Parts: sequence; structure tokens; C-alpha cells
Amino acid sequence: MSRPITFYMDETGNRHPDKKSDKSREGRDWFGFGGVLIRGEDNDGLRNDIQDFSEKWKLTKPLHMTDMLSEKKAFAWLGRCSQSKVDEFWSDWRNVLSSKPIIGLGCVIDRPGYVKRGYLEKYEDKWLLCRSAFDIAVERAVKIANIEGRRLHIVFEQDAGINSTITGYFKNLKEKGLSFDESNSASYMPLDKSSFVNTLGRIQHKPKDHPLLQVADSYIYAMARNGYDKKFHIYRHLRDAKRIANFCLPQEHIRQMGVK
Repeated sequence: MSRPITFYMDETGNRHPDKKSDKSREGRDWFGFGGVLIRGEDNDGLRNDIQDFSEKWKLTKPLHMTDMLSEKKAFAWLGRCSQSKVDEFWSDWRNVLSSKPIIGLGCVIDRPGYVKRGYLEKYEDKWLLCRSAFDIAVERAVKIANIEGRRLHIVFEQDAGINSTITGYFKNLKEKGLSFDESNSASYMPLDKSSFVNTLGRIQHKPKDHPLLQVADSYIYAMARNGYDKKFHIYRHLRDAKRIANFCLPQEHIRQMGVK
């Protein structure tokens, strides 16, 4: 198990279930954790594609999906372009996202639904939403890595306030395995501790301008938004290109390894 595959992970939405949702997220209030699985042999090629895209569009700031869509901050200039130019920009970025055989994977949780099911009162843990999403996404990534006989590494977008927390989730998986209720999770065929020990390699945090984390940002946003907006163009393109786990894995693996 020497060939590596790396899970580049980012968050989307608010990780705290007890925080009141702002009006801009009404009707699509999610928290998602995930991104893309990239095989070692595809790493450099994807980096080159991102660099070519950034040079063509003279970009100097990270490709953050919400800024791109809202045409704000570093992407305010998109609002001053012709529609044909905007269409060209998005076509180019969609092509970058699907240029290599990477796998979009993650866990997306509806925050109001989480609270409504009573998890906040039951567990009294404001971090449980985040840890659950991380554990579920990583476990599914481990299963995919096992099928391919690869070592799995994790890279996530750094944030001084949570770096140690996320690293702690990773260490807990290696030391204790999953902590979900066995009767509720049995149909997902959860892995035992030894699977994490044998497959997980290292975990690192990198700044948001890391090119492959920018790809992860677009993927996890698209996967999250798909649950609320079936017409979102980025997701549709990734779906059609078979870059989302649910569309590139064999049908029998999707329940245990697809986007949750």
C-alpha cells in the first residue's frame, strides 16, 4: 500500500448547530465537510491546469466559490464583464474541476434538521456536527483507498482556531475508530479501528491559497448545494463528467462510499 491518494478537505456552511442561521442561507442551511480525493499521479497535472486557468484570467487571490458566485471581493470584476465573458470564465473553471479523474466526496448535514432531530440536546456538544461530518467523510475515503490499495493522506484548509481540533478527530479515528451507534450505522458497513490504522497516513493543514484546496472548496460547495438546488451548474457538470463519488463508483459501493 505504497501509492498515495490524498483527501483535500474544506468546510462549507456553519459548523455549529446552535448558531442562528442568517437570512442569506434561508432554505439552504447546511454544514458540509469534504472535497476531493486526488491520486498522487494526478497531482501535478491538476496543479498545472489551475495555474494555466489563473494565468489566463490574471487571478492573484484564492478561487473561493462563494466569492466567485457572488462576484464580490477578488471577483467583483466579473460583475463588470459581458455575459459571454462570464460564461467563458465558468466554462474554463468547470473544465479544470473535471480535467483529471479525481473523486468528489464529503458529508453534508442539514443544520435545521440536525437540531430538529434532537442531537443538540442529546449530546450537548457544539462540535459534534463537525466531528460527525469529518469522521463520515474520512471513513468513506478510507474505503475507497482500500479498494485501490493506497495509503490515504489528509490535507485540510487551516484555521488557527480549529487546526488542533481537526487533527484531534484524525488521531481519534486512528486510536479508537468510529464512535457512531452500531445499530444505526450497520447498513453502512462501518470500518473497524484496524482499517484506519492500516490505511491512514499523515494529516496536514495548508493555507487557503493552496491550489488543490481551492478545488476542494468548489467540490464541497457544489455537493452541499445540490441537496437544495438541483439545477446548480457546477454540480451538474461534475455529475456528468463522473467526478462525484456517486457517479464514478460501482453501484454496489455508493451507499457505503458515496456522498453522505
